[in-house]
Amino acid sequence: MPAHVINEVLLHDIKLSDCAQYLFDKNGALSFEVLVPLPINLWRGGCGRRLLEVFVGNTLDAARDMWGTKWNACGNPFAGEVPGGTVLRFKTAWNPPRGWICALFNTLACDITSHWLCEGERFVHVETYKQVGAWDEPTWEESILGPDSAEYLSLYGLLFNGLPPFFDEEDWVEEESVEGEGIEDVDETALEATPS
Repeated sequence: MPAHVINEVLLHDIKLSDCAQYLFDKNGALSFEVLVPLPINLWRGGCGRRLLEVFVGNTLDAARDMWGTKWNACGNPFAGEVPGGTVLRFKTAWNPPRGWICALFNTLACDITSHWLCEGERFVHVETYKQVGAWDEPTWEESILGPDSAEYLSLYGLLFNGLPPFFDEEDWVEEESVEGEGIEDVDETALEATPS
């Protein structure tokens, strides 16, 4: 069983009607494959050793490579307009769909803020994608928020209880970007409390 990741993605200053064609499949489901389709020459079933020998690849590996996660959006995905843009909420397996978010960023040409929480972690990752940053180039930054933040409590509730809380953009806490790729740069004392 994979570790589930709850994702909350804000597409800044864009209406749902202006981006729906890139988000929803023909059945109206939020799908990464609409914008970033997986190759049709890959095996879509299990990925046992014999299948890996016979076929050029499988969709689980391709999804990890292209979307950043092996599963499409799941867990009763939600999309709706909020003050400041359009919000998307969904679960993935193991990781956030960074490849898909980057494709949205490049296609919609809007700023994006992605909050995600992996079950078992005691902090929220906040990733900001800005169209124009330093030197008039796009920027990506990551920061970490502890369990006392509104973002953590909101995503924790969504991940484990399916609750519908949402925090407004004004409530988002700006914190320093974290250098490096791991949690070794995070102050562990800030991560000791857990929600009750």
